[in-house]
Amino acid sequence: MAMSSLWWTAILLLALTVSMCNGIPTYQDFLQRHLDIPRTPDSNDNSYCNVMMMRRGMSFPGRCKTLNTFVHTEPADLTTVCTNQPDDSLCTTQQHFPVTVCKLIRSHPTCTYFGNRFNHRVRVKCVGDLPVHLDSTFP
Repeated sequence: MAMSSLWWTAILLLALTVSMCNGIPTYQDFLQRHLDIPRTPDSNDNSYCNVMMMRRGMSFPGRCKTLNTFVHTEPADLTTVCTNQPDDSLCTTQQHFPVTVCKLIRSHPTCTYFGNRFNHRVRVKCVGDLPVHLDSTFP
């Protein structure tokens, strides 16, 4: 009996791990990938992107995320746009925020990025009144 219970617990944990690894976005993922407040100081925007992409786990030798945007504002500024919105809706801020857009320019031997700063509105995907995916930014 105990062995059967242990078996089902292991299966449940495996299923949970697989679902978490299958790209189901969460608010914590969103914060990790897209928020940097205050903006991490660096000598220039390119260096900022190279450091931040590696620090946040989006660039490894041979595996580089091609594009990522960091938003430099408090989390509450982005969660308010999701308040009382249906799950999976795309919501756009009325306010403009400082952002840094990092674009991959070389992937070998290491990931190298070109960075650009903008003051943009932000469009996010909302689930459970929280942003879980940064869809785009624009003037």
